[in-house]
Amino acid sequence: QHKGWSGGPPPRIEGGKNGMPAPPIVAGLDAPPPTGWRQVLEEQGPAGFAAAVRAEGRKGRTLLSDTTMRDAHQSLLATRMRTYDMLAAAPGTARNLAACLSLECWGGATFDVAYRFLHECPWERLERLRAAIPNVPFQMLLRGANGVGYSAYPDNVVRGFVKEAKDAGV
Repeated sequence: QHKGWSGGPPPRIEGGKNGMPAPPIVAGLDAPPPTGWRQVLEEQGPAGFAAAVRAEGRKGRTLLSDTTMRDAHQSLLATRMRTYDMLAAAPGTARNLAACLSLECWGGATFDVAYRFLHECPWERLERLRAAIPNVPFQMLLRGANGVGYSAYPDNVVRGFVKEAKDAGV
């Protein structure tokens, strides 16, 4: 038992290893992923997309954005998750998270770390993730005038960067 644990042992859930739940198995990874919010954006444009989101809200539905591919490894692994590893998870992501409003997979420290520490092209990462997850809109963490850097850039540089990011898949 962990020193910080208070109370009794955690409940055991049968079916997995050491009482942990067995992970769901995604069937049909070879089939194309189901349509998602990205298709709404592509077919109806930004105004139609916004209207569809508002319509879901009027129905009392909550839409979720997943930040795993940016924030989870940024917080837990110093942003050292390789593109190779992200691409291994991409088929399951495209199928299990097809109903997500968006997937935050870029921005913040991911751009700098991919280039400087992992020796990967951050633009290629984005393009490859987009190809592997075609059905969920991508979003990025943008630090205002700092963009994905650590100091302020002129507005035209930030706007140009955002346009390039959009063209590459965000």
